[in-house]
Amino acid sequence: MLRRAFIVPIVSIMGLALAGCADRVTPTGPRPSASASFANVPPEPMTKILFKEYVAMGSSIAAGFMSGGINDSTQMLAYPVILADRGGAKKFDVPLLAKPGCPAPWIAPLTPSAPSCAGRANDILPPDANNVAVPGLRIAETLLPPANAANVYALLLGGSSEVDAMVAAKPTFVTVELGDNDVFEAALAGTIGPVVPNGDSILTRLASFQSSYAQIVAALTSVHQLRGAALIGVIDPLFGSPVIQPGAYFFLARDAAGNFLGKPVNANCSPVTPLGQPNPLATNLVSFQILLDANVPQINCDPAGFPVGDPRRGAYLLDPAEQLTIHTRVAQYNATIAQLAAANGWAYVDPNVIIAAALASRTNGRADQLRKCQDLPTATTAAALQTAVLNTCPVTGPTAAPNFFGALISFDGVHPSPLGQRILANTIAAAINAKYGTALATF
Repeated sequence: MLRRAFIVPIVSIMGLALAGCADRVTPTGPRPSASASFANVPPEPMTKILFKEYVAMGSSIAAGFMSGGINDSTQMLAYPVILADRGGAKKFDVPLLAKPGCPAPWIAPLTPSAPSCAGRANDILPPDANNVAVPGLRIAETLLPPANAANVYALLLGGSSEVDAMVAAKPTFVTVELGDNDVFEAALAGTIGPVVPNGDSILTRLASFQSSYAQIVAALTSVHQLRGAALIGVIDPLFGSPVIQPGAYFFLARDAAGNFLGKPVNANCSPVTPLGQPNPLATNLVSFQILLDANVPQINCDPAGFPVGDPRRGAYLLDPAEQLTIHTRVAQYNATIAQLAAANGWAYVDPNVIIAAALASRTNGRADQLRKCQDLPTATTAAALQTAVLNTCPVTGPTAAPNFFGALISFDGVHPSPLGQRILANTIAAAINAKYGTALATF
């Protein structure tokens, strides 16, 4: 059963690589405390101080993964490259992956490419790498060296862990975008708990998350040259990932044969019951990953659609209790990150603010930035349901949004598009400016 094979590395998600071989010089003056005030430092010098040696930590979004793939072109569109350019960094070396990619990005919505890897496009490795983000990593995995010498982790960072690669680069400023994979995998698989007897939860436990993030913060504070950091929160996939939609969408968007993209849709996904009453099963969330799992014969919105003990029971499906668990866990993750940022005098960025604005964005009444079937919950008539799907759900035709899922999301329905990366860069830049008095462009 395809539980992990189709899990696209996150979130949870380019510019111009800056050439040169600037020396990594250790400042001779005393290091300011993490909460030191820079109020008397003019904005432009403060920008140069921070971005003298900028390093980006993270997973898929920071690495430049989009449309189900990554290569040297998508990498150069990621927000860290944009920030480095705006900060006037003397260098920002990125370990690049050769075209067509590792794997190649999709050329259309929901059309996976061959899972091959073309290898490296340059020889940048730690300690020379400034972007040390690696697609697909959970937060605990950033503390460990790659277990497989042939995977993308090893291709990007050699034998180094992401945390060690950051320390080796001797950064003056670091952005950290980690934690998305700790929640996205569970959301996309529709399974929160263990998938094997006595296994660990797919949704990373809070205590484990807190322990791993504390170790990352300890590594940051051990860097003598560090002058600041920006910690980026975790995206709530149930709000921000249009590859997850309510069951009613699949029923309403099915074809004349009752199929959605070739897979039958059970009538229990209908927004109304046979008696004409609202159907609570239709609000259960379904992951598009179900389309690629041949072991699941239909899109079924009933968690009890398979017998107890059947691994397909509830797969790719999130009921209200599971949805609440995910929302709560994301809030707990972000409270942890925000507290660590505040304790060290660093900036904190909540990416869910971007999601909220994108969900509300409309052009001629149609959702243009993010399509999450926003209008379905309030639609009560057949006409209103049809309009809700056309205006706010992923559809083709005259009411379609850019990129099918919305202008901010790439073809995989999970990672940001180039526009989404730029908006994320703007938001991070604004937070850095507010915290440190820098003069980064925010548009």
